[in-house]
Amino acid sequence: MRFKVHNGTVSNGDASLCNTCRHSTIIRGRTLDEEIVQCQAVAMRVTQVTFKVTSCSAYSDERLPTYMQMMEEAWILQPGSKKRPLGFVRGRDLREEELASVMANLRNQTDE
Repeated sequence: MRFKVHNGTVSNGDASLCNTCRHSTIIRGRTLDEEIVQCQAVAMRVTQVTFKVTSCSAYSDERLPTYMQMMEEAWILQPGSKKRPLGFVRGRDLREEELASVMANLRNQTDE
């Protein structure tokens, strides 16, 4: 019989979350012990991290796109008008005021 323990003792062999976090700056030297890790997510200032991070509430994986990057790639359905026919438009092709309007509509939908 096998058991899986969740949130148990953390394995030291895992890589630090800082390696893939968009809030971190990692400076490495020639040897393994020459490393400076700085976090910019903590209290909006730079904090030096002196240990291997295994869990962080401000972690943001840099390998995944941000919300704005996804909005730029998204196809947005635009209603028809006198100037433009009904159809899909890329987020990056929207004018600034149109993008602000789309974002406001999304916020209103999530609040309901």
